[in-house]
Amino acid sequence: MAATTPDLPLWAWNLIIAIQSYEDQHSSTHTCLQQVLAAVPEDVRHQADGISSYVRKASGDELAAKVTKRWDHLFNLLAGGGVEPQEEKTDPAP
Repeated sequence: MAATTPDLPLWAWNLIIAIQSYEDQHSSTHTCLQQVLAAVPEDVRHQADGISSYVRKASGDELAAKVTKRWDHLFNLLAGGGVEPQEEKTDPAP
């Protein structure tokens, strides 16, 4: 049975990702946030790793902005509001 993504607000996902990133970078010198991460369910931490990895790989190109916008929109929809955004139209260069 496949795990489902918990219905967490965007700020919660961003907080979990930020704490994981901090621990990845500073775990050898600062371990004070390990207790905070221990309170987050393992499957949520794993999914946050996946989200973070996907966004990191997309950064540096146009896709990063679109991914971030789509994640924001997705979590807004999950939170109970909003409609599907219209795709931005660009005029061809003359």
